[in-house]
Amino acid sequence: MQLNRFHLVITFIALVLLRFVVGFHFFKEGTYKLKNGFDAGGFLQSAKGPLAPQFKAMLDDPDGKKRFGVEIDEMAAGPESVKLNPELTHAIWEDFMHRTASHYRFGDPELVDGLKQQREVLAEEIKKLQTQSEPTKDLEVERAVAEQKIKKIRSQTADAGEILNDAKQELATWLQNNQVDLVAHYGTENREDGFARDGENKASVALYVDSLRYQVGTIKSDRQKKLYGWKQEIDGMWTAYEGRLNDLAVKEQADKFGTIKAHRPFDQPYSQLKIINKVIPWFDTIVGVLLILGLFTRLASGAAAIFLISVVLTQPFWIPGTAPTYFYWIELAALLVIFATCAGRMGGLDFFLASAASKDTTAEATV
Repeated sequence: MQLNRFHLVITFIALVLLRFVVGFHFFKEGTYKLKNGFDAGGFLQSAKGPLAPQFKAMLDDPDGKKRFGVEIDEMAAGPESVKLNPELTHAIWEDFMHRTASHYRFGDPELVDGLKQQREVLAEEIKKLQTQSEPTKDLEVERAVAEQKIKKIRSQTADAGEILNDAKQELATWLQNNQVDLVAHYGTENREDGFARDGENKASVALYVDSLRYQVGTIKSDRQKKLYGWKQEIDGMWTAYEGRLNDLAVKEQADKFGTIKAHRPFDQPYSQLKIINKVIPWFDTIVGVLLILGLFTRLASGAAAIFLISVVLTQPFWIPGTAPTYFYWIELAALLVIFATCAGRMGGLDFFLASAASKDTTAEATV
């Protein structure tokens, strides 16, 4: 079948428009993530299907056990096998308190002496200005600030201890308030994949009867949402504790030594999740620019297609309770069309690259 000129023009316009629209979407997604931040944790946590274990392995603490101090007794069964032990968190918090005190030099006598000298100099200047009937408000404020810093430095060690005790009490209260739900959650982990507790027959029914299958999917989804909420609350405690200890430093200490971060066993600085969160926004942005310009289009569209395949595999549409991924499938099909048709050579910079490569090949053949 031969296409006439009109059909070729329509095809040309359609492919250019398709490439531009997909590229613009990737570009907007990437720049939005760069501006507002990006966290793939929730998406990976909710992954379903045969590849779910691989996706969840990218998380530092996918089941939350490190955060909540959950210990499972393999010799017991059900809720009786679950124990909440916050001792590891207490040990890390106490270590961080000591590291913070050493980092900022809490109670530093040299800094106190320096501030005392500054206070005395300011006092002399205030007296001098008062004898001259000059305004002293700014100097009085500065002297009061120096006095507050002296008091704060002297009480830093004691204040750090109080902050640690407050954090421990907050965690204890939270664990007490959520103990029943946490024990129920971790004590029934082996049940969420079906109705095994009621026998193999009902487990089989749950797999093949739509209504029950979707009920199982809903239960799993609800469990993950609740787990994500618990994680956010515990993470907030860690962030607040870390911030309060850093806030004990006066300006001179903070400027000289900088802030210090707590070691979080569930949030490693160079984890796979951290790398993903940094790479994806730049990946989306670069792919978008390349598709808009029609530059290295096959490489960009191929890489983007592989990325979208990984996305849709986290939520296979044939698995109950998955998030809708139809839009991703549509965009994946569009990327495959762009890849197969070399759409960058149509109204894109790849046209010039292809022309240059063709001339080089012709020249070599002539020689």
